[in-house]
Parts: sequence; structure tokens; C-alpha cells
Amino acid sequence: MKAVLITGASSGIGKALSYQFAAHGHNLVIAARRQEELDKIKQDIESRFSVKVIVKVSDLAIDGGADRLYEELREFDIEVMINNAGFGDFAMPWEMDLAKAQTMVDLNVRALTTLSLRYVRDYSDTQVTLLNVASIGGYTQFDIAVTYCATKFYVASFTEGLAQSLMDQGKPMRAKVLAPGPTESEFVTHSSEKGAIEGDGLFPENAFITAEQLAQYAYQLFESDQAVGIVNDENQLELKEPIYPYVQVPH
Repeated sequence: MKAVLITGASSGIGKALSYQFAAHGHNLVIAARRQEELDKIKQDIESRFSVKVIVKVSDLAIDGGADRLYEELREFDIEVMINNAGFGDFAMPWEMDLAKAQTMVDLNVRALTTLSLRYVRDYSDTQVTLLNVASIGGYTQFDIAVTYCATKFYVASFTEGLAQSLMDQGKPMRAKVLAPGPTESEFVTHSSEKGAIEGDGLFPENAFITAEQLAQYAYQLFESDQAVGIVNDENQLELKEPIYPYVQVPH
């Protein structure tokens, strides 16, 4: 069965992405930690669209979590992998909870890298798409989110590098990175948990777009020939070529 994998699918952006791809006729494998929420999404999507939804309960932040999830995907033909799972933190660097920082790196960086590289290794000669969700914080540092931004700088640079390498080698697989700004989701709430700075009121209300709007932007990026989709200050999607410098080394 061909399917789209979406991690962090139990709420917010991941949930909206699930509905967006289902509306375009894609079967789904949705992964997150919360079984009950995933089951609700599965039931609702299958009642509304002629697609199949497979639920995978997975904690990608724990050691081996990403590898276990990937092994469970062997029975599917993954036509799109969307690495959306991740969270942030609002704190000055000297006030940040260290355990939270370590878990954030494990999820935002390590799990995404494992899933991406295993996918690239298995599917690089196939017409499929890897779409990694970064952030505007992957292209701009914010003083209250230095560690989070650093994880998203990694996601953006890593994915752009994959995109360039695939193109340079004439591989049919595509890699793309989506960089949203403030989006209506659980992000602010989770960023405030064990954080030194309360997220409420940090951003003006008109700075936010809905998760559904972002999911539409993600699908535009997916259908486009560009590798980068950045949501600008006017909450419009800008489709771009890779931004980070890329050098081919003779080998």
C-alpha cells in the first residue's frame, strides 16, 4: 500500500497535514505518542475520505524510537515522508531546563536524521518526497529560543543539503523543507512547559496562521519544483531554491 508518513500527527500541524493529504487521496501512516488522539483522527478521516489510515504509536525522542518506527514501515510503500514531530522552548540559554533541551535535540534532530537517512538510503532511486518541517527559526535566531533555533537550523541545512545532493546526482527522490512562522497549534503551550518564559503574549494574535493554512502551504511546496518553502512576515508562502551554500567536493 502506498502511503504518506506523518510524524507528530496527533494535533496541530501534523493533524492538519493528515487531513490535507487525505483530501488529495493519499493513504496515511500517522505517528505520535497519543493513541486515543490518533484513533480519533483515523476514524474521522476514513469516514470523510476514500483513504486508509494506519496508526503507529511511537515516541521518537527515546533511544531507538525512530528505528523502531521505520522498521514498522517496511510493509508500506512510503511515497511521502513528513518529519513534523518536534517541540520548542522559551527561555534564555542560562535558564533553560537541561533535560528538556536534551529531549528536544533527540526529537528535533536525532530522530529526524535517522528517519530521513534511512528513507533516503531505501528510496533515493524512486520518485518520492521527503518533507521536513523546520521553522522560520531555522533561518533566524531568537534570543529566547537559541537551542530550538539551532535544532531547526540543522533541519533546514540538512534537508537543503539532501535536496542538492539528490539533484546533483540525478536522483528522482526530492527533499524539501518547510519553514513556518507562528502557527496555531500546541507549540506555544509545549514551549512554555518547564520554560522560564511564558509563551502567551509573546506574539501578536495577527502573527499566527492556522494549522490548516500551513498544511495547504505544505501541499503547495510538495507539488512545486522548489526545495524550500518559507512563511514570510505577511504569512505568505515563499517558494525558494536552497539557501545554504553548497559545495561539491571531488570524490
